[in-house]
Amino acid sequence: MIKTKRFSFSAIYFFGWAALATYALDFVYYSEKIGFTSSEIGFIYAVKVLLGIALQPLFGFICDYIKSTRKILILMGAASILLSIFLPTASAKLAILLIVFGNVAAICAFMPLLDSWAARECIDEEKFHFGSLRMWGSIGFAIVAFIYGRMSMNFDITYMYYGRAIFFVATLLFLFFNQYDDNRQAAASKISAFRRAKEEKPAVRELFAKKEYWLFFIFLFIFCFPISAANTFFPRLLLEKGSTSQIIALFGSINALVEVPFLLYARKLTRKAGSRGLILVGGAFAVMRMVGFAFAPTIPLLLTSHLCIAPYVGFFIPGFIYHSYSIAPKNTQAFTLTTLQGLAIGISGMLSSYFGGIIVESAGIQSMFAYYSIFSIVGFLMYIVISLPKKNSVE
Repeated sequence: MIKTKRFSFSAIYFFGWAALATYALDFVYYSEKIGFTSSEIGFIYAVKVLLGIALQPLFGFICDYIKSTRKILILMGAASILLSIFLPTASAKLAILLIVFGNVAAICAFMPLLDSWAARECIDEEKFHFGSLRMWGSIGFAIVAFIYGRMSMNFDITYMYYGRAIFFVATLLFLFFNQYDDNRQAAASKISAFRRAKEEKPAVRELFAKKEYWLFFIFLFIFCFPISAANTFFPRLLLEKGSTSQIIALFGSINALVEVPFLLYARKLTRKAGSRGLILVGGAFAVMRMVGFAFAPTIPLLLTSHLCIAPYVGFFIPGFIYHSYSIAPKNTQAFTLTTLQGLAIGISGMLSSYFGGIIVESAGIQSMFAYYSIFSIVGFLMYIVISLPKKNSVE
């Protein structure tokens, strides 16, 4: 039974991340090909970010309310398949925009909801850890990112959308046959249906009344402020130093594979240090990455600094998910995770990219990373302070 659960979730992560491996880049190239201006592309991406921020908590609330993450993920995957197929066939700009925004709505919460569901299903299991599931996402991402880097030099970018549809078809199949849905033992309960429905609604007010939730929210906003800008401007930094887009894509693939051993070790570290320990260790590597971007003078040193994202993903992300789960009231886990990721991290990332662009134009790209390193350090120190009174155990 355990092996079946592990295989099912591992396959969903593998094909799901494979489907999204080119999501951050493909529309940039496609929109330029069909004639969107730079200002139009910037506006489109701003709307995409705002949609993601607004819709993630909504989808989280719906999952908690209907008590089924699996059904929502199936609907999201099916919608993305159709929209990915239709996009290359559209010619009018308005039609393209509607499809693009529809696709954002379909998949903006896909991974946060999958993370919440997978962590909830494996949190009480002794034989495997969330990291051992998430590593298959890194492997799927790495393979497709490598292929994308090769194909982008010779093939039409529209093939990426058809490839995404194919990967989501595979994801959908494993979602459809996955039977480990959110079972709250409602059928076995002797409480009346009306009272049970009332008690099992998402406890949003209770969540927002928690001091621990808001401290964690503020920490994520500050600490993750530079991360979005780092992901946005790091390729440009490498290009300024003389690198090429093919090398950047290749290194992105290699970096995703480097995440695997850290995700595997996360299980042991969780037992020793708890979710807070995972966040602190992963956060330390994120700080080192930002400082490296600010002061590394050569491409090899910049790429070495970028490798710090592997332990960040391997430790910080599972720690963030487990800590989010631990502070969530009953039946509010998905909503808690999506508000933290959609609002705290999403709004922070949007502002950091905007102000980062202004700093780059006025002071240079490495100056921007130097300023943003301060946010990483302040956020890291803040989490140390708010963690001091807490017992460092596995939540």
